[in-house]
Amino acid sequence: MYVGHHIAFLQLSKVAGIKMTYIPEKGGVPAMQSVVAGKVKAGFNNLSDAFRNQGRIKILAVADLDRHPFLPNVKTFKEMGIDIDDSSVNFRGVAFPKGVPQKIIDKCADVFPRMFRDKKVVKKMKASGSPMRVMTRAQVLKMFQQREAYLKGLLKKLKKK
Repeated sequence: MYVGHHIAFLQLSKVAGIKMTYIPEKGGVPAMQSVVAGKVKAGFNNLSDAFRNQGRIKILAVADLDRHPFLPNVKTFKEMGIDIDDSSVNFRGVAFPKGVPQKIIDKCADVFPRMFRDKKVVKKMKASGSPMRVMTRAQVLKMFQQREAYLKGLLKKLKKK
């Protein structure tokens, strides 16, 4: 199982031609604490965690296709000529176990995007440095199908020595 941080790590290791050691943590906060405390020399961390700790760390680059508005001076790896794309970007969403009535899924698919357009929610997300990409259920299903196919191919290439 690969998470976004590990994918970006593999991409950097491959394109830079360097051997690194991946040290998994039990979540974004412990991963950031390892960087802040100097337990590791560097880390791929959640953008929101980096944003909240920018006074205590040096953010070298963003592993996405575009710079983020709340870190406008931090270049993307691509801008620096390093072939790391947005494969490590984590998406958050809501999933239900099999068997949940379609009526409930449809209701949530309607309500959740509206919730993330609420001015108070948007303000809190911005304050915490949490990027938002609000999508409909149909957009999410299509995007995940495309990403799954892309990531399977990418991981095969990255695991080759």
